[in-house]
Amino acid sequence: MYVPNHLKWRILLAQELKLHYFERENSHRNCKRIFELYGRYLLGTTYDTFLNYLNQLKYEIGSLRLPPYIEAAIGLLEPLRIASERLRIRKTNGTWTLLEVVEETMRILQERSHTTLNQRITPSDRLNGPAPAASTSLPNGTARE
Repeated sequence: MYVPNHLKWRILLAQELKLHYFERENSHRNCKRIFELYGRYLLGTTYDTFLNYLNQLKYEIGSLRLPPYIEAAIGLLEPLRIASERLRIRKTNGTWTLLEVVEETMRILQERSHTTLNQRITPSDRLNGPAPAASTSLPNGTARE
């Protein structure tokens, strides 16, 4: 049985993925990357359908909104993917516990929270973690480790 709201939920999910992970440098390549990493598995559609979902003028969504916990989960997809890659590199047999994934994800989120606007995380930093920074002083004169 066809349920029209299911299509709307997929459209909202695709648009939320783009909102979180889109970078303007190369829009076509970026949409492809978002689809390959997340859209394919979460939406179960083709790339062309994913691109159609991103056309906001084509679909009438109305007042339908994703629940906040879904939006939060979408925001955690990239840190979870990076954590899984780091664990895969460290543990070549590929078995790790949920606790290990959560701990690694927390490390990534902490690294991101300490990254200032002037710093940029490179692709190698994403997998290996950024190089330890020297102590910097905060505006109140104390030192940050």
